[in-house]
Amino acid sequence: MACGTAFAQQGKLRSGPYQGPVTPMVSPDIPDVGPFYSNLVTDTTCVGGCNYSTANGYFVLGPSNCFSPGATQWISFPFVASRTGAVRQVMLSITDSGFCVATSTKFTVAIYSDSPTCAGVPGTQIGNAVVGTAPAAPCSLANTNFGHAAVSLTAGVTYWVVVTTSTAATQTGTTAVWWMSNYAYAPYNLNDGNGWVAFPDGAPGGFSVN
Repeated sequence: MACGTAFAQQGKLRSGPYQGPVTPMVSPDIPDVGPFYSNLVTDTTCVGGCNYSTANGYFVLGPSNCFSPGATQWISFPFVASRTGAVRQVMLSITDSGFCVATSTKFTVAIYSDSPTCAGVPGTQIGNAVVGTAPAAPCSLANTNFGHAAVSLTAGVTYWVVVTTSTAATQTGTTAVWWMSNYAYAPYNLNDGNGWVAFPDGAPGGFSVN
C-alpha cells in the first residue's frame, strides 16, 4: 500500500452531529481477559450517553454511497496492543449515517502492522479481513468476529484498525459514520482509494480490539 497524497488535497468528509433517534446501548459480552485496546468510554456528563460521541465522525463511504456519490472514503486508526494474543473480536462505533437511504450497510475491517517506510500510516495486513455491518443508529456498535481471521498481536507493538469498502453490491452503497470516541485524541488516516494520508491528532473513531 503506497504512501498517498490525494486525500490531503481533497479534504475530509465529516458527518456533523447525529440527528435521528438513538438506540439504547447493549451490554457487550465480557471477555475472559481485558481488551488489547479500547477507547469506548461512556460520557458520564451526558445522561443516557453512548460510549462514544455522536457529535461528529468521519464518513465510511462506498463508491455508490448516497451522501457524496462517486466519492470513496476509508478510515484507519492506530493502537498499541496491551497484551500478546489472538484477536477474537473488534467492536467499532460505526453506524449507518441516517442522512440518506443507503443501498448497503456492510464494510471491511482488517488489522494492519505499522508501516516501516511511511511514517504514521498502516503497513501490511495481518491475517484475514472480516466483513462488518453498520447498525441503524447510535448507540449501537458494529461487532466484527475475528475468531477465524488468524490475527495475533504482540504487547507494546503499534497496529492499525483499517476500515474500507469495496465495489461489491453489499458494500458499494455503504454510507456509514465512524463516530468519534469520547475524550481520547490520536492521529488518524484517511484514504480515498489512492493511498493512506496521515493527519495530526484528532478525536479518533471509537473501537475496542478484544
